[in-house]
Amino acid sequence: MTIVCDKCKKKMNDEFTFNDVKEYFNSTYERTGDPKDIIQAKDIYDEFTQSDTWHLFTYNQRQMWGKRRFIRTLCLTMGLDFKQRIKGENGATIRSVWRNWRKKSTEFSETLC
Repeated sequence: MTIVCDKCKKKMNDEFTFNDVKEYFNSTYERTGDPKDIIQAKDIYDEFTQSDTWHLFTYNQRQMWGKRRFIRTLCLTMGLDFKQRIKGENGATIRSVWRNWRKKSTEFSETLC
């Protein structure tokens, strides 16, 4: 039987939740290469908090993955095309966006019986 200290357990839980966040992002969004495709950070976080992955987290894991940490982790660790501010098509400033990314389309094919 292996005894694991509390500090190591916490680190293992952190890595587990990061893998879940990374898996969620890769399964939900796709890289397009088109700079006109943008996703705002707040939209990513809002969708994440409504996902099944979020609902599987414990209370402590939800507290750990607040909006600021979630966005910072995606920016630093995943190497995405993050920009603090960009000019939109109408000249308005859009904050905290990922360029060249969009939500994957979910097309359902209907078959006739």
